[in-house]
Amino acid sequence: MSPEPQTRARRSDAYRNDERILVAAREVFAELGVDAPVSAIAERAGVGMSALYRRYPSKDDLMRAIMRDTMERTEREAVRALDVPDAWAGFLGFVHACTDTGIGVPGISGAFRPTEEMLARSKRAREAVQVLVERTQKEGGLRADINAHDIVFLLGELRSQRAAKVIAPPGVRERLMGVVLDGLRAPNATPLITRPGTWEDMHDAWRAAQREHP
Repeated sequence: MSPEPQTRARRSDAYRNDERILVAAREVFAELGVDAPVSAIAERAGVGMSALYRRYPSKDDLMRAIMRDTMERTEREAVRALDVPDAWAGFLGFVHACTDTGIGVPGISGAFRPTEEMLARSKRAREAVQVLVERTQKEGGLRADINAHDIVFLLGELRSQRAAKVIAPPGVRERLMGVVLDGLRAPNATPLITRPGTWEDMHDAWRAAQREHP
């Protein structure tokens, strides 16, 4: 095999390993919490510890990678939803895409020291969600007193419920999702009693996380 195909093959193997590691990390962190040992992640991914550490030298690096992926995928889904002609249908598709496909890990955002790059990615993702929110509000489907920060936090809660191992009859999660989404509808919405969050609030929260994880 010539050097170029060998290089491509190695890159392909590295990509597959990386995907397996990230999928396994999401599953393990969701099941065992962010204190789960990385050895459990390597075992779930079917890779050796050396392969894991070669790609992610520390658990914080691994958690940052999950967060980056979450932000990028959230942004992509928000942009994709704008292509749906019906604004409310596009918004619903966005919410389901972000909760049904395993994007993100509950509780991970406060477990490590964020970087300036992550601040920038978070802001960009929220700006994309805000465009979707405003479009849906303009067409009358979404209540007017919420913003992208409300939606991002709500997605986090819905992901937590998805990850939780709760004994319940079939269809309960879908029913509860329907109740939540109905609460976001514009008609007859009960006014919220607190102000919406701002990017400054989020920036301060990220900064606080940086101080907690020097």
